[in-house]
Amino acid sequence: MNWLVGIGLFVLVGVCSFQGIERHLEGKANKLSRGNEEDRRDAAELRDIVAKIDHGKYYPML
Repeated sequence: MNWLVGIGLFVLVGVCSFQGIERHLEGKANKLSRGNEEDRRDAAELRDIVAKIDHGKYYPML
């Protein structure tokens, strides 16, 4: 029974970390989008990364 709780906690931490990474990158992209031309390009690249994370290209889907 204890191993089942451990697995559940591991999965919960994994899901939370994926969402935390996405939020962090999206927030950084929003901040960069208000900058100069180079910053706006970087923001577009970050948004592409976030979209790929959503589709499971950088991290395997759970």
